[in-house]
Amino acid sequence: MVVTEVRSSQTGELIAPDPVLGQALANFPSDRRRTLIIAWTPIVVLALVLGLTTAQVNEWWGPVLTVGLIFVVSLPLGWYVLHVWNREIVLYEHGFSYREGSETVYFRYDEIASIRQRAERLAYFGGLIRRDVYRFTVTTHQAESFSITNLYRRAGELGARLTEQINRVLGPKIAQRLANGELIPFGDTLAASNEGLRENGRVLAWTDFGGYRLGSSRLTLLDAAGETWYALPIAEVDNINLLLELLRHHQPTKTE
Repeated sequence: MVVTEVRSSQTGELIAPDPVLGQALANFPSDRRRTLIIAWTPIVVLALVLGLTTAQVNEWWGPVLTVGLIFVVSLPLGWYVLHVWNREIVLYEHGFSYREGSETVYFRYDEIASIRQRAERLAYFGGLIRRDVYRFTVTTHQAESFSITNLYRRAGELGARLTEQINRVLGPKIAQRLANGELIPFGDTLAASNEGLRENGRVLAWTDFGGYRLGSSRLTLLDAAGETWYALPIAEVDNINLLLELLRHHQPTKTE
């Protein structure tokens, strides 16, 4: 593994190796420019509107109402900016840190039970402006969870690298549990074992598994006849990459 120097976005100093988590691999701070745009846009719009309305009133309450309304709107937006300003995630060799405000929480990759992925491209003004939106939901074995969104810079890269590190640890564990005959959950109702797939009491044996399809942000599981056995949004699948590896392993071999 090639390790490059990683500097904190807050201080510019090199991030020292952690005695438990190892060498720092990359850091992903909050996207402060996006935060400021979100906060300032409604204030500027409100100020322009009030400047043409209440600010033009010659009575004493005109300027008071103008300043008061801007102050009332600015309070929650200011709280939002302060709440997300110093957020940062640092990836290490054996875990990662999650900073929220002045508090930093450390997780080892083997503490993570699942990660869900959601990615979509939004188009505005007839497709002239396109924006990629990400949400990665991380859940620990203690049922603690948090989400990674476009609040962070390079959110797509962050989610991909974090998923890769988690799967590197979680993959062999799931393989061993499957070999031991355990039932592994891959969603709220979907699970898999070395016998086949299960969903809400229904069972699809691997011998009757006909493959899968990915499309329109959905995962579709097929039976031997090629019919849909079960379909669900990819965003509702736990550890989608590991599940796909399992499905490919049991993919029926095409014959001429």
